Parts: sequence; structure tokens; C-alpha cells
Amino acid sequence: MIKIKDIFQSVCTLIADETDITIEDSDLDEPVVRPSFRITMDTVKTGFYSSALRSVKVYFNIYFYASDREHPKSEIFDIENVLSFLFLEPLEIKDGCCVLIDNVDFEKVDNGILNCGFDFEIGTEFIDESDLETMEELITNVTMSDIEIGNFNANVEEDEDD
Repeated sequence: MIKIKDIFQSVCTLIADETDITIEDSDLDEPVVRPSFRITMDTVKTGFYSSALRSVKVYFNIYFYASDREHPKSEIFDIENVLSFLFLEPLEIKDGCCVLIDNVDFEKVDNGILNCGFDFEIGTEFIDESDLETMEELITNVTMSDIEIGNFNANVEEDEDD
């Protein structure tokens, strides 16, 4: 079963493995150490694919803070190039589950900050039905005369002594 935290961790691990740049905690309000990344993920929506699968759509913002906030152009172009090629390959989330990221948006923000944004949707198993026995036979207490006159209630059994 894939959890929301697994999705976030997979993106952070991918970026950490491919760059030697620190990933800072996005929950901190402290000044950013440069160069570094801050990564945020929002769960946009969840729903059902089937009785055993739920869909999860997430949106990522990856902020890169260049070393030199006054002259960041070259460094930002390098990181934009790295990130754009990084997400051309399928992103492995967990246990062989992969997603394709096809719309990666980049925006250069003031003060030497690059914002990289993308979203994707994934189907995750949330009920493990692998060890459940299948029902082979269903026995009911409804007779044909009950069906003909509509005189039955599937939720209530009456005693024969009444």
C-alpha cells in the first residue's frame, strides 16, 4: 500500500540523489540556506477507482534557492536543466509502482529563486484483499412463495414458532 508520505519521500530522494544540494524542511520559517531546495506537496484530491483502489492527485512545488541571489541566472539554468531531465524518467514511488510526470512548469522568481511545479495522479491500493477467502456459495432462507408475493426482508429472520 502506498501512502501519501511515500509519494513525497520519493520526489525528495530523487532530487537528493541527483544533486548535491541540501533539501531544507519546508515547514520552517527560518531564512533559507543557499544553495538549497524546499519541496512542498499538496494533495489536490482523492477518490475511488474501484473497491480496492483509491486515486490520489498531488501537486508539487520545488523551490531552488541559488547561491548568488544577485546573479543567479547561470545556476538557475543548470538546475532547470537537471530537473527537466530528471522527470523524463518514470518516478518510482514504492515497490515497483511508477508514475510518469509529463507537465513540468518552471518559473523564475525574484531574488534567485526557481520554482518547479508539476502534478500527477496515482491509483493506490487501500484494502489488502489478498488473504480474503472468496465466497463460493450463498445460502438464503427465501422461498419462491415469498418472492412471488414480495413477503421477505433480507435483514430480518422470523422464528418459525410465531
